[in-house]
Amino acid sequence: MKNTFLMLITFFSISLIINSCREDGDWDNVGADRYSFTIDRDKDFIEKGVGEKNQLKYNINPSYKFEAFEMTFKYTSNLNGVLYLNGVVLEQNKEYILTKQNNIFEYIGNVSGTHNVKIITSNIKGYSKEENFELKYGVSEFIHTYQGGNGDLHQGDPSYYVMKIVPGQGQPTSGYKIKFVSYTGEIKMNDIVVQTGQEYDLPNIDNFKITLTTNQVGQGALHYTLKNATVSKDFSIQQDIKQKQIIVESMDISNTIVSPNSAMSLIGIVRKSPINTNTVVQYKTWVSASSNNNTNGIQSTNNTYIPYSLGPNGSFAYNFNAIESGNYTYNIQFKDEFGNESDVKSYTVKVENSLSITTPPTVTVSLQRTASHLGGNNFQFDIRHKYLHTILGVGAQASTGNGISKVIFELNFNYEGQTISKTYTYNYNSFPADINLAGTNTNDGYQLGAWIGGSPSHQINAYNGNFTVYIYDKHNNVVQQTGSTVVNIL
Repeated sequence: MKNTFLMLITFFSISLIINSCREDGDWDNVGADRYSFTIDRDKDFIEKGVGEKNQLKYNINPSYKFEAFEMTFKYTSNLNGVLYLNGVVLEQNKEYILTKQNNIFEYIGNVSGTHNVKIITSNIKGYSKEENFELKYGVSEFIHTYQGGNGDLHQGDPSYYVMKIVPGQGQPTSGYKIKFVSYTGEIKMNDIVVQTGQEYDLPNIDNFKITLTTNQVGQGALHYTLKNATVSKDFSIQQDIKQKQIIVESMDISNTIVSPNSAMSLIGIVRKSPINTNTVVQYKTWVSASSNNNTNGIQSTNNTYIPYSLGPNGSFAYNFNAIESGNYTYNIQFKDEFGNESDVKSYTVKVENSLSITTPPTVTVSLQRTASHLGGNNFQFDIRHKYLHTILGVGAQASTGNGISKVIFELNFNYEGQTISKTYTYNYNSFPADINLAGTNTNDGYQLGAWIGGSPSHQINAYNGNFTVYIYDKHNNVVQQTGSTVVNIL
């Protein structure tokens, strides 16, 4: 019984190990798929003359981001020939790093026959692909070679090709023509613009120049035909055109906390890559979010592009105004002459109420009655009513970037049945961010009235009035507050 129990435990343990290994194997397959790639390549090639160039499109389509893992390749050929990549001669069975996702190999066969070119590509995760190219080479009535187009090609930039036709033994050296079949862009031959669908004579087959310019990004080709009196041959020049870039190198906003009607600015450096002499760009600005649902709370181009000529070293300056209080997301973006757009630069801008009264205003008017005895036995007095001064008080704060320009008090009070009004103005030419007028004495006393009479006569009859204080900022915005004028009789 004991032995049977041990056998059962052993059986289940082996089963678990086998299942675990099977599951591990499944995970390995999943991992392989995660790091796999396919290759988009040319398949059909017309026969070329010995010494002529074949271009082999070879694009990597990984299931991951291409830059994530290093990728290498090596090649072999069964016949004598040379393989190039980016103008560099490659050695057979030597491993090279594949630096770009989209590639155009160039192969020149040096002998007649079918050249079997095998390229094996691998990544560091152990996934590999093998591609075979069959390239037929024979003896031709003429061969065609060209040089140029090496290095990175960018939209809008011309690429140059120096071409040559070499007639075979005993073949004619004149009467050659070229026909440009198709190309998305401008074609020049010997610096003169030519048209597709037309034939042009080639008086100098030993050296003629083709210049290609296109704005189309990606892989494309010039297809053309060369012929003499007896034979016509088709050729193509493959191109991989890179997109130009417009880059906001720096862009600083003047302030992110401002007051309504404040002037603002964006100043920075904008670069074109690769560098070119065309300094004209376009820019647009817009508000993408606002706390008050007003996308016009800050002045902008309303998402419409405006032309602009960059200054020295790509300098850019844009002036605009804050308009209404609120919190905003403000954006700017650039576009080059090819329609390529920069990254969007965004800023959080707070437009605060320009002014606020931080200390409640107070106004106290001080009046005084005096009675001076005239002497003798008549018991008469010189009675005088005086306005001594007013004590003013208020505190105010302007938001960042703003300042206070002036404070005006308009006040009144009742004296002897009449309303007496006064106005006091305080100007601030330096636009302070805050002011405090606590205990400010107007120091403008004068006499209200005088009488000759007995001591009980002519007591001051005065009552409280009203006041309004006005506070202005440097943009002439104003806040105001009202209160009661307190009459204090001394």
